[in-house]
Amino acid sequence: MNQYTKNIRLFSRIGLWGSVAAVILTVAFIYSPWRFYNSTHAARWMTIAAAVLAILAVSMTLLTVRRNIPYFRQMDDLEKKLAGYSSHVRQLYLTMLGVVVLLCLFTVLSSRSVILMLAMVSTLVLFLNYPNIYRVKVDLGLNDEQMHSLYGDQYIGGDEQ
Repeated sequence: MNQYTKNIRLFSRIGLWGSVAAVILTVAFIYSPWRFYNSTHAARWMTIAAAVLAILAVSMTLLTVRRNIPYFRQMDDLEKKLAGYSSHVRQLYLTMLGVVVLLCLFTVLSSRSVILMLAMVSTLVLFLNYPNIYRVKVDLGLNDEQMHSLYGDQYIGGDEQ
């Protein structure tokens, strides 16, 4: 079970900080003297494609979280909960990392910084869904005993009597 918590931590960090790094590198490229010059037609279509991609990706993320979290909470076995949640976090964060990198690529190629805003919003969704220890507890519906068995002294429990 410890492997599942490590996977949750690893993939969420890769997805989140990879997205942040991609956005920062894109901002640095925007303010550099180098530019890609496309036709207005190509830049317009890249902007439209980026907007559609960002809307679909954020919608997919929110709907997937809304659908999967109650399903995981209703499971009985702790190992199945963690395996499903680990898979969910891996797919969610790596998919959104790919989307953010693609949006940053569109930003660089079209020389339109409005697409960067969409990449930032997509990264914000990752921040809002970041699975820290207490978020995992709430998402999976774990009790204090299960949390102590998973995280040990890192977990500070509530009102223990």
